[in-house]
This record gives sequence, C-alpha cells and structure tokens, in this order.
Amino acid sequence: MSNTLSYPGLRCVLEFLDPMKRIHIASRNQSLRTIDKTIPLRIEELEITTYIYCLNLNDHVIDSYIDNYIRFEYGHGKKFKRIWPLILNREEAMKKLLDSYLGARSKIYVNLIRIYEMVSQSSLPLNFIVRINELGCCFSNIDRFPINIDPSSFPLKSLRTVIREPDYLNHPILTSAKILIVVDGIDRVIQLVNQNNTNKRVKFEMSSFRIEDLLSLVRCWKDNGKEIGTTFKFRDYTNNQSVMYFLLQELKEFKIESDHHSSILRVPINRTADIHISHDNGDYIVVEVVPSTLKKESNATEEPCCSKRARHS
Repeated sequence: MSNTLSYPGLRCVLEFLDPMKRIHIASRNQSLRTIDKTIPLRIEELEITTYIYCLNLNDHVIDSYIDNYIRFEYGHGKKFKRIWPLILNREEAMKKLLDSYLGARSKIYVNLIRIYEMVSQSSLPLNFIVRINELGCCFSNIDRFPINIDPSSFPLKSLRTVIREPDYLNHPILTSAKILIVVDGIDRVIQLVNQNNTNKRVKFEMSSFRIEDLLSLVRCWKDNGKEIGTTFKFRDYTNNQSVMYFLLQELKEFKIESDHHSSILRVPINRTADIHISHDNGDYIVVEVVPSTLKKESNATEEPCCSKRARHS
C-alpha cells in the first residue's frame, strides 16, 4: 500500500488546512505549488486595509507601515520582519504579496471579510473573487467592491456598515442581508431603517443614538404594527442600564418581572403580537415582536399543585 496521499485526499487536506500554514508549505514544495492554486482556499476572517497596507488573515497580520519592511505577526505573539526590495515602493510590495497569497486562485471561500478603506481595484490581485458569508465595510462605499464578491454569496448572513446617505438604505445588498449591523449613521437613521427597510434583524452599535428615537420606534410599532420576529438591538454603552431605566419610566404601565427578577416591558400591538423589550447579557437593549401567547408563560397558574393536593386528600 502506498504511503502517499492520492490527489483527492491531498486536495481535501489542503482545502481545510489553516491558510497561512498551507501557503507556507506550498511555497516550499514544487509539487504542491503546481496544484495549490486550483484547490479552493478557505479563510475564516480576511481583512484588507489599504490605508496602512495591511492584510489580516485569520489573526496573521502582514503590514508594511514600517519604512522598507514588511512585518509579519502571528496570533500567538510571534513577530518578524523582512526588508522589501528597494526597487518597489510600499504599495507595490504589498500588492506583490497579495498577488502571491490570493491571486490566480480558482475559488476563495471567506466566512467574514472586512474592507475598511476605499480599496482600488488596481491594489487587489487580478481576478480576485471571493465567496463570503459576512461583510464588514464600515468606512467604504459598498458599491466599490461587489464586483469582487461572488454573486452566490447573496443574501449575506450579515452586513456591518455605515449609513451615510438615505439612498444607501435601498441598496439590494443591504436590504437582503439577514442581519444588518449599523455602526454609524446619519441623523434619524433608526427611523429611516424602520420605515424604509425590510431587514427583520438589525443591530445598532452607534454610541450616539438618542433614547428618544428608541422610544419613538416602540410607539411606532405599537400604533402601526410590525411583523412577528422583527428584532432591533441597541448597544447600551452606558453599562448601567440607564437606557432601560428611561424606558421603564416612560412605559411603566407595561412593566413586568421576568423569571430572573429583571424588569422587562411587554407592549401589546394587537391580539396576536406584543413588543418585548429587555436588556440582554451583552449590553444590548433588545426590542422584538413576539406572539402575544408567549406572555402566558410567565403567568402560569397554580392549578397543577392544587390538583396534586386533591389526589392526596
């Protein structure tokens, strides 16, 4: 029996190998180099930042912000640097490295890709196409790089972005995302998202959102209705539940106590749906529309106990 792996076996091993280990091994083996580019590359997290010419590949950081050097830093703290050829400038050196790592590959699967700066097509590898699940583009215009995203990636599992213009709310990549995460936005962005979008799961990580906007959202849902399952989360940066305290004061007639003795709000919309407001363990105010029948779970009667005593009498 042969001790060597067949091509299908080798292909499977390479595809699911840590990408940095795979790149390191393939670059030092002639036979692997001949097939490496034809085998899909799987990456958990990929970050490309052109402002400091940085590539973050599964916590392996490669950057060139130090003059004349490319620095490599691994997740466990190991660091080393290499001087780049003097005939290349900083941008050319990083582009050559990106081409070596990511260029000319048949398929690249990325769970989460972050592109935080305006990335010119000339700075990316030729024919750079990725299939992704999640996208973070906090400081970029999403229209700049959909051509690098495989269409089969849509709808995205999550989109983390900035909303700087009202028209951006109508972008199909945004409206189709299963989870929309807003990290910053224009004035009244909460109301605009609520009025213009079909996203059922939205997280607002903005540190500057107004409590009054959240209260206005609850009243809007109460008066106009909302689809069951719709969930909006608001990051409470105060860490002292002051936002929840404000809501409890303004909507005190809807206050109830949960099983964990924490105050929550249940605001009825109609006979079939309620708005449930609570503070989760992750410092988020959670506003969600739930079936109204769920409220009965916290108001169980003592009937089973009475029946048990009757059987013993």
